[in-house]
Amino acid sequence: MSGLSSRERKLVAILILMALVAFAWLAVLAPIFSGFAARAAERDMLAARYAGSERLIASMSRLRAQAEGQKGDVTRFHDSAPDLATASDQLQERLTNQIAQDGGELKSVQDVSDQPGWVRASADGRISLPQLLALLDHLQNKPPLLVVNALSLSADRALQSGHLDLMEFHLEVSGNPTLPKPR
Repeated sequence: MSGLSSRERKLVAILILMALVAFAWLAVLAPIFSGFAARAAERDMLAARYAGSERLIASMSRLRAQAEGQKGDVTRFHDSAPDLATASDQLQERLTNQIAQDGGELKSVQDVSDQPGWVRASADGRISLPQLLALLDHLQNKPPLLVVNALSLSADRALQSGHLDLMEFHLEVSGNPTLPKPR
């Protein structure tokens, strides 16, 4: 066996040269180019974050004015009380007074445990449909606004008499009182 012909040596040299170029591409140039792409993407993300921050800074005076305007709404959504027990008593008293004012007959009002920071009360009694609608309207639309968590009605008398009469009701409402900040 003799050595390789001149043509075969050229082909082997070209093959080795191609292998060296591929190795150089994969080992050296590809990581450099991917680093450029990664840094460009990071620059774009930082530019977008910077633009968002500039917009936020520019809107600070508007946001501050909105916050000042909303301070007056605290009484619309929250009843102020020194502690949760007093807030619970105030809620029960409001529920009792509102049922009486709307013409319902109250059997009982009691405190119901609720999530921290909220007070909840339930009431049982008798009421007609127009009185119930007025009661719900007052509870949900008269400040401080309350959340009606549950309402159960029993109209057994309507089955007996054939027309809508007083209904038995069970109502649960909750509110979020404003408490003094701890020191």
